[in-house]
Amino acid sequence: MPRILFPGSFSLDSPTAESPVFQLSNPSGHALSIQPISDTVVRVVHQLPLQNFPQKMNGGIAWEPPTASATVALTSKTSATVKTAALTVKVGFEACPLLEWFTKDGTPFHADSRTRAYAFDAASGAVHHYVERENYLPTSEDEFTSTEPYVHSNRNEFVYGLGESRGRLMKGGKKFIMEGRDALSYDWEHGDPLYKLNPFYTVYNKKTNLWHGIFYNNLSDSTIDMGAESDVLWGCFRTYKANSGPLDYYVILGDGTLPSVLTEYARLVSPTDPSSTFAASPSLPPLSQFGYLSSSLGLSADPHAQEAVIQFLKDCRTNGFPVDGLYLSSGWCQDENNGDRNYFVWNRARYPSPADLGRIVEKELGVQFIVNIKPWLLEGHPKYGEARAKGAFVRAALDMGSGVSTSWVWACGFADHKPGSYFDYSARAAREWWGAQIRAELLANGLTGMWIDNNEMAGMLDDEERFAGEEGMYGPAGQSVEKRMGWGGGEIRLGSVGKAIQTMGMARTTYETVLAARPDHRPVIVSRSGVPGIQAYAHATWSGDNSTTWKALKWGTKMTLSVGMSFGPGLYGHDIGGFAGEHNPSPELLVRWCQNGAWHSRFTVHSWKETSTTMWMYDEVPGISEIIRAALALRYRLAPTFYSLYVTDYQRRGWPLLKPLLWHHSVDPATLEMDEEFLFGSHVLVAPVTTKGATTRLVYLPAQANDGETALQWCEFDTGVWHTGNGAFVELDAPLARTPTLVRAGGVLVLGGACKRNIYDGIASRTALIFPAPSGASSGSFTLVEDDGVSNDHTGRGTYTELVVSFTASGSDAVIVDCEVVKGAYKLPYEVIWFELPVGDARKVVVKGGKAGRRRHNGDKEEVGIVVSL
Repeated sequence: MPRILFPGSFSLDSPTAESPVFQLSNPSGHALSIQPISDTVVRVVHQLPLQNFPQKMNGGIAWEPPTASATVALTSKTSATVKTAALTVKVGFEACPLLEWFTKDGTPFHADSRTRAYAFDAASGAVHHYVERENYLPTSEDEFTSTEPYVHSNRNEFVYGLGESRGRLMKGGKKFIMEGRDALSYDWEHGDPLYKLNPFYTVYNKKTNLWHGIFYNNLSDSTIDMGAESDVLWGCFRTYKANSGPLDYYVILGDGTLPSVLTEYARLVSPTDPSSTFAASPSLPPLSQFGYLSSSLGLSADPHAQEAVIQFLKDCRTNGFPVDGLYLSSGWCQDENNGDRNYFVWNRARYPSPADLGRIVEKELGVQFIVNIKPWLLEGHPKYGEARAKGAFVRAALDMGSGVSTSWVWACGFADHKPGSYFDYSARAAREWWGAQIRAELLANGLTGMWIDNNEMAGMLDDEERFAGEEGMYGPAGQSVEKRMGWGGGEIRLGSVGKAIQTMGMARTTYETVLAARPDHRPVIVSRSGVPGIQAYAHATWSGDNSTTWKALKWGTKMTLSVGMSFGPGLYGHDIGGFAGEHNPSPELLVRWCQNGAWHSRFTVHSWKETSTTMWMYDEVPGISEIIRAALALRYRLAPTFYSLYVTDYQRRGWPLLKPLLWHHSVDPATLEMDEEFLFGSHVLVAPVTTKGATTRLVYLPAQANDGETALQWCEFDTGVWHTGNGAFVELDAPLARTPTLVRAGGVLVLGGACKRNIYDGIASRTALIFPAPSGASSGSFTLVEDDGVSNDHTGRGTYTELVVSFTASGSDAVIVDCEVVKGAYKLPYEVIWFELPVGDARKVVVKGGKAGRRRHNGDKEEVGIVVSL
């Protein structure tokens, strides 16, 4: 049982230049510290007695400097206040310390549990944190059974986050294990845990209309109880427990809105220079990563895989599907005799000439390889002895001798594991050996993308195993983050810092290897596992080894939204069609999955099946392939919008491309638990069909937005039919060829040209679809970002062009369009941006005075364009 931190005789320490502005300590050696690092972000640490619990720090806690507005006042012998320009923390320490949080105007938004907020395990050094939550008692007998939009009239607190966590978007009442596992065919609703660690959540209070976030700065195995437990003695609470201390957390208020909280969290965990303008990553993903990325585990293990891969890519285009990438699964390094995966050793029977393969696929076909590599070597690997002799592996526990650690690692099929050793990416020898293999076996053969897989380090089980600590995991720009995460340099126990820190080290090592070898190209690193900050080195991830079921399709949307609300990597999606299962997806399921995936920031069809899932596998079924082609064609034409949103929302602010309805409509309480519709950007509402046999879809249309706009009007994307949002469901037709999609008045979508080969086919054409309200005044704008989509000139030299495409309208009068150049450093491959109104809208489009216009005929419709002058 945890031991409650009773003070005995807590005293307020005098601050020094190296200490936080507020610190309590007691004779037992416990310390509770508060450090406001900005006006809206405050760090709190409970440090256990170091003589009993060395915990994870090698050089003590690294404190960020306090914000200039921070003040401390002792209000009594056992109470104090810590203030910034934006918030107040009241601290009571008569019993167990109690922190209560208020905005500058006195509105409460967060509080510790009374009398036992800070506790610890006296035997292991595990730390606990208990905070207050809303009363859990039911408010009525049919509280959760109504079929109408539930407005939560007697509920005020709603909790979200925890990244790639199972279940619904709203996490209240659930308990989660935060421990990366190599999950396969998991249960989306009840399974626990998955691949990534993200101990961050947000809380919305409907009564006060305030958001705040909590980030637990710890990568050791942990649990978070969001209200599954409650009792009469202690009341209602949320609980965080980490297997190794110290307890270290940040409270994030921002300006009280969800977008600001997420941006502050992104700044906090991203390994970038805190004095510079925030960027999620030092580089952007290439434009190609927004296209179709093909994959199949079976294809890579074909007896004639080299020929099969090349033919597969040709078949994609022959069947009318542009393709930009191919994930090369681990069959490329599979031993012919025993099936073991020997990474960095080519199977020459399947791949007689890797150099020819790379040349044909990447150079001639214009498709990027993304090659599967894993963070271990089996003991039977031909190069195991070489890597071991160089000191590249995690070290064994001291009581096991001075050698390397041996773990059970995946070898071939399901549950097939053999002895092997994990690389220690904090060891210089590991970084050098790993980088040398990537250069020699992959990059030198023209295979340029890296898929770092199985990097949950699930086979590391001994907490006493050791990491060398010679190299940081977050890189030079992330030293402040790294120190805060507890990595002070020097040898350290696995159990103290957590195995997941090696996930970050693997991503950084791979990224820097690829960038150094190809400095003029954007590195493509895709990571299955993740920790806060990994997006700096791995732009993309996915939900791992899902199953071929309708439930996987339905619940995948919920997980996408949860990852986005937790600042996961910006390119996120699911294995379309399902990865695991003895069956292939039915034609209907494949169609619905492709339609849904077409709006996700990452689009990949992947499977582990005897017959690989392809988008044209049901050519003999009338209409199926045509529907899928149409879904993919729309995605490709939306490439300028996808890319621009990635830059403006994710790269610059930490916001997801796909957002829950509550992001812009939390003022409407019915949206607070909606997680089967989503917003693409700010104005596009997508309601994917995820029910077998459905031909209609109930779609909820919010009546108001958080920016104060009311009486919202929504236009069906494909028909031009308008609806007035009145806070209710409307039933829309959803035949197999249709995904109900609506655009709110004021929306702008920028399309590129049609693509046949790959995504770069569409760069020379731009058309802005504008959605002025059918009556009354309306306006809208979209920030369009253009660059070469390949080089690092955008982030390295500022070589990009930024345009604001906009319109204004007043009822039935003409619609006035405009295009403003904000930055013009990149020469555009087109001269004109054309404008189109919704289907059936006959209003005249005119160019804003003084701008050069063009006109053209598209069938019987005249279109207007603006000449872009840089």
